Amino acid sequence: MHPQEVKIVRVQLEDKNQLLEIGQQTFYDSFGPPINTEDNIKSYLKANFTLEKITQELQHPHAEFYFAKINKEVVGYIKLNRKDAQTEALPGDSLEIERIYVVKIHQGKKIGQMLFNQSLYIAKKKNVDFMWLGVWDQNPDAIRFYKRNAFKIFDKHRFVLGTEIQTDILMKREL
Repeated sequence: MHPQEVKIVRVQLEDKNQLLEIGQQTFYDSFGPPINTEDNIKSYLKANFTLEKITQELQHPHAEFYFAKINKEVVGYIKLNRKDAQTEALPGDSLEIERIYVVKIHQGKKIGQMLFNQSLYIAKKKNVDFMWLGVWDQNPDAIRFYKRNAFKIFDKHRFVLGTEIQTDILMKREL
């Protein structure tokens, strides 16, 4: 699979069912058993990946989603937040990468890098001071990916997954 066969397209409101499906699938594949308990994953998905919540996120003026598609198949997506859509209030004008996920069978094909490059393009177009994200401290592959893309650790915060409190490392890249 050549990266040029992948198209990055903005998600529209009418794509909400597809977005919900890939969101649930990729989160479960990334963090489901045996990494986390089935109950904690189901609890998190039930609270955070509902059609109502996805619809609200799609309609938020400072949130943007993009699909990575091969032909008509959605193989990954990103969620970008600015201003009051961000999950943390940070000083300065920033762009948060809240989610960047690739379907398991398409990992290792540079699709995550293409989605990141789209994020970087948007951040530069919006002339923000920096990009930032939270990444689970138990996800070394993702941490390495962000470090390769010039992100540096600047803080951490709590992330609640069902009944478990986890730690997310906060990373940022100055622009």
